[in-house]
Amino acid sequence: MSDQQNDLDLYMSNDIPDNVSMTSSQFDDTVLLANTSTTATVTTTTHYTDFGHEDRHSNMNQLHSSSSVSEGETDMIVGYLDSDPMMQRQLLDDDMTEAADDDDDAMDQDRINNDNNNNNSNNNNNHTGDDDEDTGILDDSERENTAIRIYHDTHPDNEQKLQGGREIAEHEAIWAVSTFRPDWGVEKIRDNNPLTYWQSDSSNPRTPHTVDLYFHQATFIKQVSIFVDFFQDESYSPHQISIRGGTTYRDLHEIVELECEEMVGWKNADLSSIMDEPVRVFQLQIAILSTHLNGRDTHIRQIKVYSVPLPYLQETDETDGELKIHPANHKGLR
Repeated sequence: MSDQQNDLDLYMSNDIPDNVSMTSSQFDDTVLLANTSTTATVTTTTHYTDFGHEDRHSNMNQLHSSSSVSEGETDMIVGYLDSDPMMQRQLLDDDMTEAADDDDDAMDQDRINNDNNNNNSNNNNNHTGDDDEDTGILDDSERENTAIRIYHDTHPDNEQKLQGGREIAEHEAIWAVSTFRPDWGVEKIRDNNPLTYWQSDSSNPRTPHTVDLYFHQATFIKQVSIFVDFFQDESYSPHQISIRGGTTYRDLHEIVELECEEMVGWKNADLSSIMDEPVRVFQLQIAILSTHLNGRDTHIRQIKVYSVPLPYLQETDETDGELKIHPANHKGLR
């Protein structure tokens, strides 16, 4: 009996509320429960802390079905646990923790939804960017096709051949440019390709870009034709062009100045019409004085220079109407 009294004192030291009442038989059974079912009671308390009030009742029912504790004694213990202030605080903390977890889950779900919306928006933007890129590629292709068509349809070769002119050959002159970008040099204006170009590379925007032809002998220049494409070159497209001639660079004189509109095609300078005869030169210079939109460097896509046969010109004798050969007597620029 002394052992049961000690266990009772230990059990009563756990702040049993005043409103818990029990009979003497329940008192003895409670002491027995404290001695024989300590593990089951701890298990019940643990489940209470983890899962809340409803799970505690469920576990107490399991305890009742798996032990000798009666249903009334089980309700008494549950009532004691519900009235314990420590248990009430623990239950409040658990409720707050569960509410905070629910809020975190809601925030995580909102974040996932926002990320999905952003991804969808980015995908839509990417599709729009791809469409714009495809449109840009299509526009460039159309511009190139237009340039090729105009280049061949309006090429000055046909007209010059009918007038007795011919394009100067490679061995007749040395071509040089003032500056050029790597891989975009003077050879690009002689390759009969309207999609390539010479590009200057000057650090001084006030210095004109020039293309110089040095002839091995005096040459009679009939026409200079320049192919430009404003819609592909834009600010690189030449605006004002000066054509000069002379014996050396020391005595170059301006023959004509051209103004290029915003166009795609050939810009022809008929020197024989301007000077009333072909111009005799040892050096011919084509200088780009300015570009559209105040660009610094320039693009020239093709240059064709036409001359007349040397050393004689074909002329018609007015006396008998027969075609005869007369020595050329053109003074040129000297």
